[in-house]
Amino acid sequence: MTNNMKKITALSSVFALAIFVFFTNTSQAEFVAGKNYLVLDKPVETETGDQVEVRELFWYFCPHCFSVHPKLEEWKITMDSSAQLVLQPAVFPGWELGSAFYYVLEELGELDRLHSALYNAIHVQKLNLKTQQDFVTWLSLNGVDEEKANKVFKSFPLKVAVNKAKANTYKYRITGVPVFIVNGKYTVNATSAGSEEKIFEVIDYLIQKEKQ
Repeated sequence: MTNNMKKITALSSVFALAIFVFFTNTSQAEFVAGKNYLVLDKPVETETGDQVEVRELFWYFCPHCFSVHPKLEEWKITMDSSAQLVLQPAVFPGWELGSAFYYVLEELGELDRLHSALYNAIHVQKLNLKTQQDFVTWLSLNGVDEEKANKVFKSFPLKVAVNKAKANTYKYRITGVPVFIVNGKYTVNATSAGSEEKIFEVIDYLIQKEKQ
């Protein structure tokens, strides 16, 4: 190899290294605490053991939650194996019924089948699900036994679940939904991330941060 070729090779290596460092630093600086996500003053205990908990707080009647939902479903396909998604209905004053809808579906084993369908019923079909009976009727039209559904609605465990969701809503110091809590430490929403799509970029960044 001639001296000129050695110089070119050396310069190429330096150039490549400079590009790598630039993009690495750019990536690391892309998301900033206090700007792209918020750090909770007091971390909240997670429920996912060694896995990084990604908790979505939502409300079925929220149009922004409905908008984010398909993006969340898409992100779940590529979610890091070290993370686990936890869904939790937020409970502000007057939101108890929507929260109960979620826990009824969960108790009946219908969450996987009817979670997305319930969003569509409210936001696409514009169904007026304002009472327990409205919801139970909708469930029956989707193959769920009305008597079983009403029994779950009246159960003590349902009341406990809704009250726990209400307490958690205030623990996370949130003011609206949808919002994602990563590992009980960080909150991310469309405003902080910059867009609904970027929510999941920030979440991925925080997952990697928590893995380190």
